[in-house]
Amino acid sequence: MADWSFYDYSPSKAGAIIALICYAISAGYHVFQMIKLKCYFFTTFIVGAIMMTLGYVFRTASAGDTTAMGPYIGQNVCILLPPSLYAATIYMIYGRIVIYAGEPDLSIVSPQKVTKIFVIGDVLAFLTQASGGGMMANSAMANMGQIITIVGLFIQLIFFGAFLTISIIFGRRVQQTKTALRGLPYGSLLYVLFAVSGLIIFRCLYRIVEFCQGNDGYLMKHEVFMYIFDTIPMFAVQAVFHFYHPGKIIIPRLYNGLGTEMR
Repeated sequence: MADWSFYDYSPSKAGAIIALICYAISAGYHVFQMIKLKCYFFTTFIVGAIMMTLGYVFRTASAGDTTAMGPYIGQNVCILLPPSLYAATIYMIYGRIVIYAGEPDLSIVSPQKVTKIFVIGDVLAFLTQASGGGMMANSAMANMGQIITIVGLFIQLIFFGAFLTISIIFGRRVQQTKTALRGLPYGSLLYVLFAVSGLIIFRCLYRIVEFCQGNDGYLMKHEVFMYIFDTIPMFAVQAVFHFYHPGKIIIPRLYNGLGTEMR
């Protein structure tokens, strides 16, 4: 390892390669599912999956040369940002579930407004984190970059926390007015949204603590935490949608007249 490095540890090249392979396979399969199911609104999610794959391509290169700025910035930005793209897709899935359920009044916020409001918040979080993530590679701007990234993460946490609250309330209201939610066609998908939302919030909290601790913090100095609290949970978010893909549950009925404007 060189005398100077962007890392306070020796990054695992093997770990980055394993993550790269897993994310690449998942991203490729998501592309296949989107085309097969004609679920094109899932493109945003796929962009996130591809970005995550590229993130571990850059991290593999960065592990080989820990002094190179380009790969370091690439892995930092491409691994940091995809959850915002996952979140945007989750908002769109929720809007379609509400329309599919045929009970838009049960949602605190209308499905059309949910998508607009939370995607705008998500874009703001995305851009803030992107600018902060790029600045962190510059030693003169690293502290400012961390602060900006933390602000972006808090924006994401606030909007996503509000969204999760809205979706849980919707689920409870549906359960009170219809048969058991688990028995409804979209019930399993709504539960999946609860689960993946929880994973993204968990990951967001980890990143906030990590950046608040700074470069001298325990989390920043130990690579294993990134894989446990970021790599694995975000891969789980991607993987679960292979099995509970909205294109298998809600797209056919939406295409048959229940909200064709949401295509």
